Amino acid sequence: MFTDYPLNLANKAECRAAVCMFTDYYLKFADEAECRATLFEKVAIAWAPQDDPEAERVATEWEERPRFRNIDILPLVVDQAGTYDEEGTELTAPVFIDGYHANVRVLPGEPVDLIEPFKVNVNSPARVWA
Repeated sequence: MFTDYPLNLANKAECRAAVCMFTDYYLKFADEAECRATLFEKVAIAWAPQDDPEAERVATEWEERPRFRNIDILPLVVDQAGTYDEEGTELTAPVFIDGYHANVRVLPGEPVDLIEPFKVNVNSPARVWA
């Protein structure tokens, strides 16, 4: 149960206490690219073959790895709901809040300084952690 938790804690009681320590962040980015560059890191997973073992390795493939354990991406957040008739035909289009949004539940030891510039105060979050 506790083996994959990222903290190195001495015992299960400390681990249980640490699990309860988190901070929820509501974030707003200019676009998806900015969101992904902040919340994920690109890690090389394959390299070009080299004849010379002393030559510098050249990465050829990458994957995204999350910087945070709990990320919830909400690309579109509704400001005003659209209206529809009985058959589902749109009468008025929904209005969306500008930006690209994400929620992050930050655990101890995670790089909160990366997301501080994108933090927004939200009165009624579109989604919250259960």
